[in-house]
Amino acid sequence: MTEVLPKGFADLEPFTQPWVELDNMERRYQARQDMSFAELQQFYDAASPRLAEILVHLDAFGRDQLPPAEGRLYRVALGLVEAAQANEFFGSSRLPRAPYPHYVAVGGKAARLD
Repeated sequence: MTEVLPKGFADLEPFTQPWVELDNMERRYQARQDMSFAELQQFYDAASPRLAEILVHLDAFGRDQLPPAEGRLYRVALGLVEAAQANEFFGSSRLPRAPYPHYVAVGGKAARLD
């Protein structure tokens, strides 16, 4: 069987979906809204204690030179950002009192307050 993640991170393989398939912030943001809070909690509980180890491992490679398994691990870490928001701030997979689905614009004119 081919490993999805680098050696030493097999315990996180049950949590790779949907994160390894999502290549931008908007898709990860939407995925968080579509997941159950229980799924996000389970992922967060498994991955958050390993974040420092993940970052040390990835730091050995150039950002634009990640081998495929490390690229998937990187996307799992980015998914953890979404799970952390749900667990640490919202207490829900969706932003409380916000319509579903909703989207966030980062940067550019859409994000300006003036």
